[in-house]
Formats: sequence, structure tokens, C-alpha cells
Amino acid sequence: MRWLVGWSSAASGRGRHAPGSLEPVGAQLLWSDPDPLWAVGDWRPDEVRVIEADAANRLAVFGCCGASDEELRLGLSAARGGAYRHLTAWPGSYTAVACVGRRLTIAADLAGARPVFHTPWDGGTAYATAALPLADLTEAQLDIGHLGALLACPDAPEALGDGTPYEGVRRVPPGHALILREGSREITSYEPASSLVVSAPPPVDPETAVARVRDALIEAVRARLAAPRHASESDLGYGSGADGVPYGNGGSYGDGNEYVRNGGAYTGGSYPGAAYGDEGYGERSHPERAFSDDVHPGGAYGHDEYLHDAYERDAHPQFHEGAAYGNSGAGAGGSAQGASRARNARSANGMDGRDPGPVPGMGPADRRAARGGPAPGVGADLSGGPASGTLALLAAGLPGVPGTVHGTLDGSEGGARLLAVTFNDLATSTGSDGSAAAELERARSIAENPRLHHVVVAAGEEALPYADLDGPLTDEPGPSLVVADRHRQRLAVGSSDHFVGYGARQVMDAHPARLADLLMDRRRRHLLRPVAALARSEDVPPGRSVLVPWTVYRAARKLARTQYRDGVTSTAERLRAGGSARNGTGRNGNGRNGAGQGRGAGNGAGAGTGTDADADMGKGFADLGPFGGAGGYGSEGAVGSSVAALTWCRPGPAARWLTGEALAEVSARLEAAARLRPTVERPGERRARAALARQAADHRVLEQAAEIRNQRLHAPFYDNQVVRACRDLPEALRVKPGARASVLRAVLAGAGVHDLPAGWGAPSSAYQAASARAGLRAAAGELIDLFDSPLLADAGLVEARVVRKAIRAASKGEPLPLDGLADLVSTELWLRRLISRRGTCWTGSAAPRQRAVASGVLPAAQKRPAL
Repeated sequence: MRWLVGWSSAASGRGRHAPGSLEPVGAQLLWSDPDPLWAVGDWRPDEVRVIEADAANRLAVFGCCGASDEELRLGLSAARGGAYRHLTAWPGSYTAVACVGRRLTIAADLAGARPVFHTPWDGGTAYATAALPLADLTEAQLDIGHLGALLACPDAPEALGDGTPYEGVRRVPPGHALILREGSREITSYEPASSLVVSAPPPVDPETAVARVRDALIEAVRARLAAPRHASESDLGYGSGADGVPYGNGGSYGDGNEYVRNGGAYTGGSYPGAAYGDEGYGERSHPERAFSDDVHPGGAYGHDEYLHDAYERDAHPQFHEGAAYGNSGAGAGGSAQGASRARNARSANGMDGRDPGPVPGMGPADRRAARGGPAPGVGADLSGGPASGTLALLAAGLPGVPGTVHGTLDGSEGGARLLAVTFNDLATSTGSDGSAAAELERARSIAENPRLHHVVVAAGEEALPYADLDGPLTDEPGPSLVVADRHRQRLAVGSSDHFVGYGARQVMDAHPARLADLLMDRRRRHLLRPVAALARSEDVPPGRSVLVPWTVYRAARKLARTQYRDGVTSTAERLRAGGSARNGTGRNGNGRNGAGQGRGAGNGAGAGTGTDADADMGKGFADLGPFGGAGGYGSEGAVGSSVAALTWCRPGPAARWLTGEALAEVSARLEAAARLRPTVERPGERRARAALARQAADHRVLEQAAEIRNQRLHAPFYDNQVVRACRDLPEALRVKPGARASVLRAVLAGAGVHDLPAGWGAPSSAYQAASARAGLRAAAGELIDLFDSPLLADAGLVEARVVRKAIRAASKGEPLPLDGLADLVSTELWLRRLISRRGTCWTGSAAPRQRAVASGVLPAAQKRPAL
């Protein structure tokens, strides 16, 4: 993990920045007096750039930035005059810190994938791109209210506000900059404010908007390709990947697509577009991170588990190169081909013909595999979906050398081909509706591009969600923790610089609430195509086909006519009603009486009573749908989930299992936000930005949880310039069925790529819920033990009995929101890792005496002073 940290003092010498007195563990000092700044972690040399105009005016840029030094100097000059937006206008993904005299400006990105945190400290303000170091600095305790809001309303900025899981540590909202002047802080937006509907600017021409998206994506990809190439420290050979996986000469499956196995067991993994990938609206994208065989940058997080070599337990050095294919074909490969691959790849004595090293079976490739080092060069996910396919084709087609470092491959392929990784979920895809097979076939068709080197990673039951819940401590909790190992196994086959398609759906597609925006613009005719597509997707009986458009239109009209304050207050009331249903209003023969109100899917309200079993299953939130789709949308079908999403905000899928006290506190947060922070945004715009922020935050969590040492993940769809270009897409273009696939097809056509496979952009989320349910079923016993005495119950957020009952019911196939259970499990895992950590992020004579959350998990009631 990598982060930056510094502070602004009220007066020179106040911030205890003298050398040796206080500094982060394993940090690199970029500048000192009077407001120091450090870079912490395994930053590459080209990822930290400092430009100095003079002694008092400096600019530091962290990450992948496509700007030249001269452009950075111009940006610093603009920042001196107060034009902070220039600091976010370059291609790439980065954080800029401008120091103009005693004024510091730190800009957060538009999506939220690169956040900025701050906290009062020592008469001034400390800031960082990670929350835990600031919590260590101030010895902060847990903010139980924020954790409750994160579970109850995860995509509602009204509930989350600018808080973090640590008391006193605040987050700079996406699209804003933190400005510090001698310790005092100011948070200001660097984007133009959204106008009211009566003064909204005319929409951009569709062709012009698509051209802007194309240019932004090409520049984003080019910025990564132009950066210096990196590889593992020792072995630059390209003959083997992590876990002894072959790349170049292990034979082929079909037309050059290799299958990867590990000692007879599929290595497993995931990719965008598979479970929790980038191909499903509102579904969580889960980027990447793993254990390191070294101390985590300077032991900055004080988490001893970073010393653990996660790949040691999975490495099977007796299997090399073609030996991975020798006994059987992977999936559809076939045993005859497997025998041929074995003969071609292995010598007569059973070895792979390469230097075995000083230890038999542990040659250079195997030692690198045990360390988990990625393949050198540039690679990309290739799921078969439009997002990852677009990035792979753009990276392979741009001028230059898209693939590996020169000299790391034998033969003429060195530096010419881009490594494309596809995931094949054998555990659940065979029983799906065929969408998984179709997606794999599309990936193979795209990989026929001569500049792509295709590797198919086959996964079995060991790569299901919840299969391996061990992992490193992340900065914040996130639902991706339950699938981190699944993605880590896939990324182990990837490259040092790896493109992923996360975020494409959130930045390009239309949130269902945008239908209300169209009504506010008096453009009713543009609702015809999306609602007709919804009716067709549901196979609605002929007698009810007319009701679907009317149901959607009525919900959109209601949202368009609902004031922001009324909409948020209504959700607050619903949370209290759901809490009453959970806790009961009286007793009956069956235990608690689950009396309460629950609103139908945007169509009205219905009251009901239930038994103790009904209350435990969260009947107060019955309209969230039986599977509670990601992002708080239900999965009761496309129509029901779209109608239910036509609100200013709504409870998340885990809300039904929270205690009444926790729901009441979140309800109070919503009401306070409705009173104190009114908005001029339209509902569709606000909901879309909230969904993007939630997705980007989860991307950041998984990037930390599934990180591979020496690997960098690049998600260009989260870049500022790409987000800005996609925001210019007209509403009428967004709400069309297949809009994202059409836009990306046009992007590729503008880049010279016209031959795309049949079914480009087809939805492929049918088997994703199946993999989540299969993983939950396989790990049910372990999850029940996890909630035998959970920390969430100690915090007063859940009742352990209720969660255990829900896990048993879901594992038996009952229609419960699986993503809600993932929220609970991931938060419990994060709490346990946080409480068990040792050490702190700081060192020196003035370092804090205690780390963050030193007192453990305390309910909010115990923190209140006695009356």
C-alpha cells in the first residue's frame, strides 16, 4: 500500500516536524519546514514527482500522471492564482499537493478512488491519502455511528457525510480540494456547481460527447503506456507467472488461449464481468491486493500478517510449464491436448529444461512465483465484456510497445504483445444460462488480435467468494473483502502494470433515477425505449405489458415532484419503521411482534405484522427485494429494481439485520442532513454520483486487499478526465438500452477497431449470484463461527443470533440479499483485523503512545457521559 501524509501547522515549529521527533514508519521526506510532506510505501521512482518553482512554491504529484514537467509547472502557476481545477486536468490517476508559501492545496479525485483525509492535530491540520495513519496520529477510536450508516445506507451521502470509521478523521468529498493556510482548513469544490433545472445548459451533441470520451480514454491508456516499465526485482524472465503458471510455451487451448492450473488444482480468480465484476449495474467491482513477502511498507500499518508469504501455501513447485496441463485439459481442453502440451513443455527427465536453481524444483521462475511477483510489462483483464475489452484493444493498438520489457521473452515476441487475462469460473458457470460461456467465447474472439497474448485462468470451488477470508488489514471496510482472494488469484497471473475495467458502468450508464431528470427536462418521449426494454426483459404476460411502462413512469414522476428534504426524511422514517419491525412493539406467543411499515417498490406503503421469524429476516424492508441487488437496489427483477431505485435515497441490503438502535441513529443522521445540507442537484445526477463514489471506495479497498507486490492496477474509467467526459454524455443517450456498449463501440471505431465479436455488450450477470450463493453455502459453517461472538454485536449494530440465522437461511437457498450478508461479513472481518493489529504508523520521540482503536470496540452508549 502507498500513501502520503503531511500537516499544516498554525505556526512554524509547532508541528513537531524536527528530524527524529515524529515521522511515519518507512517514509521518504519530500519537503520539511514548516509544513512537512512524506511519501510512505513502495512508490516507484516515476510515481513521485516534485516540481519547484522556487523555495516557497512546490508541487508534488503522486501516482500515474501523463503531464510533462512543463505542464506541471503551468499547473503550479495556476494553483498560485487559485485555479485548483488545473491540478486535476491531466491524464492518469494521481494526487496533487501544491505548496504556495504557507498555503497547501490537496485535490481529491472526482470518482473517490483517490480520497484525501484530514483531522485536527496539534493546533493545525494533518492530512493523508489514508485514514488509518491519521487515526494513529490522534489515537482515534471507532466511529460506531459511521459503521452503522455504512451498513444501513451505504450509497447515501446524507448518512455517511464526510466521516470515516475513525472518530475525528474526515474525508474530503469527491470533486473537492482541501486548502490549508497555517493550520486552518477549507474545503472547496473545484468543479462547476450543478445548475437548477430551469437554468441547465443545453446538452452536448451526442457525437461530440462520444468523441470526448474516446479522446479521454485514449489519453488515459497512453499515459500508462508512456510510463517507465517495471518488473520484479530479480527474475525478469517471462516463462512463469505466480504459482508456477506458464505463459509462453505451455501449449495452447483452442487458438492460442492458455489454461492455467496449479498442481492439479485450478488457481482460481475473477475478472471484471464475472462475479462482482464490471458488467452489472450497481454491482461491486472488486479490484486487487495480496500478502507481501516483505514487511508492508516500513511496517506502516503495523500488521504482522504482511510478513506471511501467502503464495508459499499455494505453490506447487513440482508442476512446471506444460506440466500444468499434463494430466487433463482445463475445462473444455481435453486430455489428449494436455498430453501433447506436457510432451512439448517438459524434458524427458520430468523437468522443464530450465535451470532448477540450488534447490531442486525451486528455480528462478519458481522462486518468483513463491514471492507472488507479476509478469513484467503491461497487461489487461479481458472478460469478454465491453469495458475490459475496450481497454485491452486500446492498449494493444496504440503505437509503442504495449507488452513486456524488451529482452524478457525469447524470440521475436519480446515487447510486442499485451498479456490479456480471462477468468473462467468452472464452479458455477456450467450451471448458468450460458452467459458465462458466451462471455468466454467473446473474450477468445477478441484475443485473436495478434498483439494480444491470451491466458485463461480456470477457477474451481477454491476461488468462490468466502473461500479464503484471511487477508491484510485495509484502510477501511468494504464488501470486496469477501472476494479479495478470488481476485488475488487471478491477478497473480497478470502483469506489473495491469488494466482493469472497473467503474465503466457507473461513469457511463444511466442510474434509474435519471428517468426523473428527463421528466424534469420535459423530455417524456425519451422514456419510451428504456421502459419498453424493461418490459421485454421481464417476459411480462401480455395482459400486464401495459402496466410496466405506467409503473415506471409513475415512480419517475413521483421522484421528479418530490423535494430533496421530503425524500430523505421519508427514508429516515422508513428506517425507524424497519427498526420497530425488527425490535418489535410488543410481545406475543411467538416472541417479538414484528409490527411496522414497509413501503412497496415505489408504489405506496403497506403495513404488516409478523412473528419473531419475520422480524429476524427483516420484513420491515421487504421491498428491498429478495436478493437485494448491489447498491441498495432490489433484484426482484429489472422492473422492480428500477422502480425501487427511483428515490432520493434508500436503505441498503444489510439494513434489515441491524438493530433498532443502529437504525434510529442512521435515521437521525438523514434527518439532520436533510435540514442542514440542502442540495440543488437533480435526483438522477446525485444518485449516479453517489453510486460512483461507493463503487470507487470499494475499488480502493479491494486494491489494498488483493494487491500483488510490484503490480499496479490501472482503472482508467476512474480518471478525472474520463469521468468529466462521461458526465457530458446526454441523458437521452445514457438511458437507451445498451448505451454503454454503443459508446464503447464508437470509441473503438474512432481508434480504428471495427471488428468486434457478436454479442458485444450483452449482459452477463446471470451466474454472478450463483457464485456468491455457492460460496456462501460452502463457507456457511465458518461464517456462523465468525458470528458466534461478533464485534458488530459488541458495537450494538447487530444481534449475533439474527445474523447466524440469516446465514443458515441463505445457505439453504432462501431469497435473502446476499450482498447485505457480504457487507456484514466484510465489516466483521475488518474489525477483527483492526483490533488484532500491533504497532503504529508513526515513530520518533514524539510519536503517539497508543495506536488507533486501542480500547477496542465500544458501543456508542458506553461512550456517552453518564447523566
